[in-house]
Amino acid sequence: AHLTPLAVGDADVVSPGTTPLDAGGNDGLMDAVVKVFCVHCEPNFSLPWQRKRQYSSNSSGFVICTDSRRILTNAHSVEHHTQVKVKRRGSDEKFVAQVLSVGTECDIAMLTVKDEKFWEGIKSVRFGELPRLQDQVTVIGFPIGGDTMSVTQGVVSRIEVTAYAHGASELLGIQIDAAINSGNSGGPAFNDLGECVGIAFQSLKHDDAENIGYVIPTPVIRHFITDYDRNGVYTGFPALGLEWQK
Repeated sequence: AHLTPLAVGDADVVSPGTTPLDAGGNDGLMDAVVKVFCVHCEPNFSLPWQRKRQYSSNSSGFVICTDSRRILTNAHSVEHHTQVKVKRRGSDEKFVAQVLSVGTECDIAMLTVKDEKFWEGIKSVRFGELPRLQDQVTVIGFPIGGDTMSVTQGVVSRIEVTAYAHGASELLGIQIDAAINSGNSGGPAFNDLGECVGIAFQSLKHDDAENIGYVIPTPVIRHFITDYDRNGVYTGFPALGLEWQK
């Protein structure tokens, strides 16, 4: 079994069985969700004077504040980026985005767009508290299987310290049974009140497992945002620095 980040790359293959659900009255929530396009170029550590071949990916993101022009997505969605663009729901126009901060260990990145046209009439999400077991969640994003927005629903299955595949760290995570596929990375998960309770970021791939997806909970998201507001950069999570064995 292994945990897999969920950005869609050139080599991804569409898997059957993902059916977008009717969003009902969630138009305001969906207007805050954007599609993220990124061109990556990884460094070549064995030949530092060269770089590896560029590749592209697409994932999801969402607006958290229209006043300060902020968008959140996953860190692995913009890793080693050379160009990042975002596209609003129902529009074909792509806007160049700048990466403000990247938190590798918590797999969150903050973007902004300088073009004022992008922000005209766009919505922003509001954050809720940590959900409880069996609370219903709705995941919105742009996964493989189509070009338009996808909405899936499920319940909270587990809340515990979780291994974050991208940052090789262990932080609080929420396991849900809503369908999360490649491309859902960075998309928001909402509760019944329309509040964002997490960011989709990885799923468990195993022959004996089905519909095991993970979202980054709001306590981790708030720490990332507060850290950036206080320091102007992401400085990380504190660590006690002790190891124990029994």
